[in-house]
Amino acid sequence: MSLSPATVLPEGVGYGVVTGMGLFFSAFMLCLTAIQSRYTPYKPSNSEEFSSASRSVKLGLIACGIVSSWTTAATLLQSSAVAYKYGISGPWWYGAGATIQVLLFSQ
Repeated sequence: MSLSPATVLPEGVGYGVVTGMGLFFSAFMLCLTAIQSRYTPYKPSNSEEFSSASRSVKLGLIACGIVSSWTTAATLLQSSAVAYKYGISGPWWYGAGATIQVLLFSQ
């Protein structure tokens, strides 16, 4: 007796949803960029303002950006493997050892 999984939606609908959401988000961001360049003194055409937010980003947001770019899927998988091998303190020590460079370069 084999049970086949029921298909909720066809594959084409899934691709349509993903593509539609991507196009909607792209159009939304283009509209926000146009509004910003028209009504604020910040122009996204200047590469320095675009990449560094006019150097007005605070330390906490910079640290959050560093940590979020550091915690990729491979890091999450590795911390799970360390938890399996060393127990509950494994991921804590894994993350604590890697935050030293954030502390050193955040000033």
